[in-house]
Amino acid sequence: MLVLSLMAALAVQTAAPAPSSGAAATLLQPREVQLNLDGRNWNCGPAGQCVGRGGGTTQPLMRECRRFVSRAGLVSSFGRAGLSLTEAEVAECNATEIARTRRAVGA
Repeated sequence: MLVLSLMAALAVQTAAPAPSSGAAATLLQPREVQLNLDGRNWNCGPAGQCVGRGGGTTQPLMRECRRFVSRAGLVSSFGRAGLSLTEAEVAECNATEIARTRRAVGA
């Protein structure tokens, strides 16, 4: 049920443009977040719009998204340096955290 709700929320969200430098994400559950993750400083405003500044470590975009989601929460968009994840890729990025949450609740 949670997965279906998240998929519906993803379908409703409009895709955010990929940042030309740095990184950006949009949280599914808006909240303020400040964190340093892999050399990138993330700031998320109360509306859930997140901006990542700094070079960060070189890693695949999907891996960076999964690491961000594990610390900040599920996202409806994620991008870095002109690249954006597709809706399907965002769902894949969130899937690991959803599965982890389900295991923790069911344990």
